[in-house]
Amino acid sequence: MPASTGLYSMLLQWFTIVAYPAHATARLALAKQVSAVLHSQSLRPAARMRALLSAATVPARQRYHCLARALNRPSLSPAGLTPTLVRAALALVPPDRQGRTVLALDSVRCGGWEVFTLGVVWHSRVLVVGWTVLPYPWPPKAFTPAVAALIRQVAAVWPASRPAHLVADRGFPSKAFFSTLREVGWGWTVRLQARSWVVTTAGHDGVVRGLLQQAPETGWTQVGASYGRGPQAVAATLVLGRPAHQPPLHQTGPASRRRRRQQAERRVFDLQHKHPGRPADASAETDRWLALFTTLPTAQEAAAVYRRRWAIEGSYRDAQGGWDGQHGWDLEPLLARETAGERVARLVGLWALSSLVQTWVGGQVAHGPVPVRQVAAQWTTTHRLSVWARGKFALCDDSGRLTAWLQMTMNRGAALLAGSPPPRLLETA
Repeated sequence: MPASTGLYSMLLQWFTIVAYPAHATARLALAKQVSAVLHSQSLRPAARMRALLSAATVPARQRYHCLARALNRPSLSPAGLTPTLVRAALALVPPDRQGRTVLALDSVRCGGWEVFTLGVVWHSRVLVVGWTVLPYPWPPKAFTPAVAALIRQVAAVWPASRPAHLVADRGFPSKAFFSTLREVGWGWTVRLQARSWVVTTAGHDGVVRGLLQQAPETGWTQVGASYGRGPQAVAATLVLGRPAHQPPLHQTGPASRRRRRQQAERRVFDLQHKHPGRPADASAETDRWLALFTTLPTAQEAAAVYRRRWAIEGSYRDAQGGWDGQHGWDLEPLLARETAGERVARLVGLWALSSLVQTWVGGQVAHGPVPVRQVAAQWTTTHRLSVWARGKFALCDDSGRLTAWLQMTMNRGAALLAGSPPPRLLETA
């Protein structure tokens, strides 16, 4: 069933306010594409084709051609879409209590492609604002330059009035990586590997593993340190700790405890057998430690900010299989079939733009009037839905009770976009 004209009109209003794409006809086409994703709740061509707004007499083959043409336009490319996504995310998401905006950096593998994403953390999800794609296995010496280019791409349109703080896992650290963050003026909290080389103000000159052996079993310790040696070493604070996992109340039952025990056993097995043919290393012991390299002043603040990195895992799950493996947007199988990197990047752009709209709608459900909260109470017995899932149910609600509220919510988002300054445009290669 085609998407509603009401949703299409609301999306067109957003794109008109931000003047993206620049051509009016391209805006109409992009609004149709995004409304088809939000209505079908899938990125698969068959689902989007059936939801695409068009005349009733347009056959399926012609609808497929319309979808294919969208991936040939620059409006979904990283260079074209990143300025608009940065503007929208910063307009819709306020800074935290410290006045900063946390960005999460990570990657997800989809078949023969590795997709690196950088996004604004909001309500346990991430609004992707920048991305880049590499074929997998990665070309030699391509990983760090690609990540550095992604950071510079987003930083080029990031306003100086919004301090940014990046969180990332231990696969990203390098001298070039930290130098890039310092170059663009961002703060960071990044996990280090046990084999990372650091020089501390306390006299340690070696790998992080040596410090873990001296650290207390509980609590956090911090020390001034530099990553690496020589003139290109980057100075910050090294935070060491072994955080205790405290599951939420709804995960304290016997079934949850058994599942966590099984996961821990699988994790230990994977660590012990991840390098076949090599002697076992100390990964099983060091994996429980956190070694954070941060620009924040205290260990507690660094640990709290780093925990927000997990939001990007939830967004990846939404994009792929959803909370149960059946209600996601099927990004992984779709990208796995692609053979051109440009098409992969533009499909990711369609996901990022559509997810931003849905997450914004879901974030407003909890603050809606009583009738809206009454409708939301019918969606689940636990009330633990993510903002992405709430947006999904709100956009797909067929009772008609959310129609007026959805219009007001989209209008409020449009007003926030209208009051935000336009960013600088990226230079296209």
